Amino acid sequence: MKHRLLLSFALFFFTLSLRAQDFEIVSVESLPADFSAREEIKADHSDRQCALLRIATQNITPNQREGFSFVPDLGSEVVERATRDGEIWLWVSPGLKYLRIKHREWGQYELRMPDYVARVEALHTYKVVIRGTFKESDPDPRPTPTQQYLVFQLSPTNAVLEVDGYLWEVAQDGSAMKFVDFGTYSYRVQAPNYHTATGTVTVNDPENTQTVPVSLRPDFVEVTLKVDADAEIWVNNEKKGTRAWTGSLGKGTYKIECKQESHETTTTTQPITDDMNGRTITLPVPKPVYGSLNVESTPNFAKLYIDGKAMGETPKYIAEILIGQHEIKLTKEGYQDYTETVTITKGERKQVKVTFSNKPDEETFTVNGVSFTMKRVEGGIFRMGSDDSEAWGDEKPVHSVTVSTFHMGETEVTQALWKAVMGSNPSYFKGDNLPVEQVSWNDCQEFIRKLNSLTGKNFRLPTEAEWEYAARGGSRSNRTKYAGSRSIGSVAWYTDNSGSKTHPVKGKSPNELGLYDMSGNVWEWCGDWYGKSYYSNSPSSDPKGPSTGSRRVLRGGGWNYRAGGCRVSNRHYGTPVSRYDYFGFRLVLPQ
Repeated sequence: MKHRLLLSFALFFFTLSLRAQDFEIVSVESLPADFSAREEIKADHSDRQCALLRIATQNITPNQREGFSFVPDLGSEVVERATRDGEIWLWVSPGLKYLRIKHREWGQYELRMPDYVARVEALHTYKVVIRGTFKESDPDPRPTPTQQYLVFQLSPTNAVLEVDGYLWEVAQDGSAMKFVDFGTYSYRVQAPNYHTATGTVTVNDPENTQTVPVSLRPDFVEVTLKVDADAEIWVNNEKKGTRAWTGSLGKGTYKIECKQESHETTTTTQPITDDMNGRTITLPVPKPVYGSLNVESTPNFAKLYIDGKAMGETPKYIAEILIGQHEIKLTKEGYQDYTETVTITKGERKQVKVTFSNKPDEETFTVNGVSFTMKRVEGGIFRMGSDDSEAWGDEKPVHSVTVSTFHMGETEVTQALWKAVMGSNPSYFKGDNLPVEQVSWNDCQEFIRKLNSLTGKNFRLPTEAEWEYAARGGSRSNRTKYAGSRSIGSVAWYTDNSGSKTHPVKGKSPNELGLYDMSGNVWEWCGDWYGKSYYSNSPSSDPKGPSTGSRRVLRGGGWNYRAGGCRVSNRHYGTPVSRYDYFGFRLVLPQ
């Protein structure tokens, strides 16, 4: 083989010397100032924009010029040919490396573009000058071609190719090629889980590339492995999938395991043979492994949840619970929730005893460095509305309402908290510890949406019933006219003491629940639509106001209102877009 290659190179250079008597390449150069390629843009089949080769000829007649043809390297194209001003114009693929220049009478020449330019670039123009050297009186100098491209196309594309004992490089698409001498070559193609293919190919056609397609015959079968459980399927210590897997396995014997948390792994030794192609193999289900769990609480009758699933009330004994970690949660009205992660082992009886703690009266939250406190309001029944001499018609009739437990803001939302959430401050009276004002009902909804996104909680505006219940002091109520007192001056900023402006929150005494400024300072938006006669037919349990309306409820009075407007039963309203320097709000967090 080595001697044959040396002979080939010798013949190749001898051929070039003979071809020089027909025509020769005088020069190849880039023309950066020539924009012809950009003026007539063309693209190859891969949608790549072409370069332009302007081929000028010397000592060659027009008829002789028409005898040229051009063959690019594999992977490149001659997209179009034209004759312009005595030149041959070729639009070619960018990255062209070889151009075989053939003449029907004079033979051919292999032009290597990298010998002249670094790279053939898209939308660039290049000039190639060919000079004729053939003389009519000379004997026919045309050489006999001795080389051609040999191309293999392999399937699968990861196959390995040997030609005459030498490894050839295979591209990702399974192709391999070389420019070889005429002759006969032996090849061998192999790939994992495929039968090896061997053969010979003869290269002797000077006009056409010799292409050899080789498709290996599979030496594997397609099978489906499945298990009727949420188990992982492992084949020879490699995870294949969960519940089911379809794929190729070579013939042989395999260790197949089904693994599931808190279960015993099952192992199967499975032979794979030719007759199993397309078959589904059902694997044994892993067996659960149990312990037991006994849960007690003080006080009893707490709701029990295991991994989020309701399991009844305490005391509770569970005879079979899967081994591993489980989250236990106990809830009871009026007490803090209890959560614990327990580990169950095989055959063990796990004992959990819980003594509940009373729920705290308040929770504090911090958003972007600003903290605010929510006071717990224990649910109960109260008489809503008023029939005293100061009461307006929409405060009647007085009626019984049941309200569920919730948390309410200790203060009105401050400007500091609004800025921490919204990044701006719409208030007329400025001060971080002043209540935010000049906010509409719609503005409050946008604030709450962003606050919930930041905290992961479910804050909202209070219902009108929640607001009045909390303002009256909830289950601790002393049944006062104003929020926390029969004397308005000790608990509220209103017309007689406000100085026509808002004041810092917590500047007056709180009510029975520790809530400040429920009377006066700024009016507070509620979630309800306003209905003048709503009290006549409202639900008795957690009413939420009319289903539709044009105005939203406001409560509590403000710095510019007289004492009567600051009574706990007094009702007011505004459109959802209304903004005034005496409209603010406070938050509620449901239980």
